[in-house]
Amino acid sequence: MWVAHRRSLMSAAGIIDSDGRHDTIVAPATAQAPAGVAVVRLSGPRALQIGAKIGDRDSHDLSHGQMRFGHLHGADGPIDEGYVVAFHAPRSFTTEHVVEIHCHGATAVVRAICDAAVHWGARPAKAGEFTRRAWLGGRLDLVQAEALLDLISADSDRARQQALAHLDGRLSSELGSIRTPLLSVLADLEARLDFATEQDVDDLNRDQLCADLSSLVDRLQHLVQSAEAGRLRVHGLRVALYGAPNAGKSTLFNGLVGSDRALVHDQPGTTRDHVEANSVVDGFGVTWVDTAGIRETQQEVEAAGIERARQAAIASDIVIWLTDRSGPMPEMPTPPGWQSDSGPVVLAYGSHADRSAAPGTHLHHQWPAISALEATDVERIRQDIASAIRKKTQAMGDALVLTRARQARSLAMAAEHLERACQALAAQMSLELPSADVRDAIDQLDEVTGRVVPDDVLEVIFSQFCIGK
Repeated sequence: MWVAHRRSLMSAAGIIDSDGRHDTIVAPATAQAPAGVAVVRLSGPRALQIGAKIGDRDSHDLSHGQMRFGHLHGADGPIDEGYVVAFHAPRSFTTEHVVEIHCHGATAVVRAICDAAVHWGARPAKAGEFTRRAWLGGRLDLVQAEALLDLISADSDRARQQALAHLDGRLSSELGSIRTPLLSVLADLEARLDFATEQDVDDLNRDQLCADLSSLVDRLQHLVQSAEAGRLRVHGLRVALYGAPNAGKSTLFNGLVGSDRALVHDQPGTTRDHVEANSVVDGFGVTWVDTAGIRETQQEVEAAGIERARQAAIASDIVIWLTDRSGPMPEMPTPPGWQSDSGPVVLAYGSHADRSAAPGTHLHHQWPAISALEATDVERIRQDIASAIRKKTQAMGDALVLTRARQARSLAMAAEHLERACQALAAQMSLELPSADVRDAIDQLDEVTGRVVPDDVLEVIFSQFCIGK
């Protein structure tokens, strides 16, 4: 059944035609920019023949895993010199015949090799099509495919480590260990419905079955609760600098990112739109956001910038609230969401510590005094951010975490189905009801791993990959 389902998916995706013959696809596997070396990848039934033509040799000469050096040719003559390496099916990433052509990284060279491959029967690959073929071929499941995307785009050690954990199959294995007992439960319930006598149905230990299902619910809910930590590990955090004009936000922003990204000027209201820059703190990716100063204004453009600043703060994981301690200190504003459990962590500082404090600032003595011009103070804030990040993520430790909203949604729904199954069992309802809920829970697990998944979900996932991945 799964083979037929996979074949129908491949046909719908344009990977095989009605006769079951695969297309051969080609695309650059490396960034399309001038470089010392580039890699062009072919996959499909004609990959060996096309690769041999480009490498100017017989296809039988392309042994598995051996790199062959020589001149690279197109239909109109020589293109470059480089290496050709073949991976015979099914011992390749896509499980099909795969050929990689290693050439010089000039854009014209890469384009000429791709054109030659198309001339000899390949077609340009779609975004994510190589990975999609690997999934269809059973090389990896959908969790691992998403992990590969995370690994390719990882910009921090935490993101890299988390992607590798999923790519190694740890989450897939955990989901499998939940799915297996559910299959046994479903088989037992359906057997009692289809073949058993009324006495057999009455002999069912509903209390024990509920206890077993509740244990699985706990495991699913634990995974769902890990989604926030997974998001932070893979996608990093947003840290917004927020406060009144001339509080030193832009100066601190430049110090935190290590370059003069934001304009600094004594005139209030210099920053109209927020500025972003990325760096790494304690192994986590951080997007720093410098925002417009918060104040009452009649200027329409500045007011729009202030509203964007509020929205940026609400959407952040951490907010650095700065106020000028050399002048009268205003009360800290509290945009909607700051007081909720899911709202951002707020770190407050009194800036301009290098200036004399104004009268009345003793009311705010609990706010640490910092100077954005002092490297030690900038590093102190960095350490405060690192501490806040650890508090947000330490509960999960090195445990398995979810990294996609779709994963969390599906597992939350699976847990709900199992809870309903327990309620039906406890209420002595017909076994048809818990049986249907257990089946739905299994379907939700299968949607996460890709055993059964809607086409629109597949399109969203694989469209995020680059051409050639």
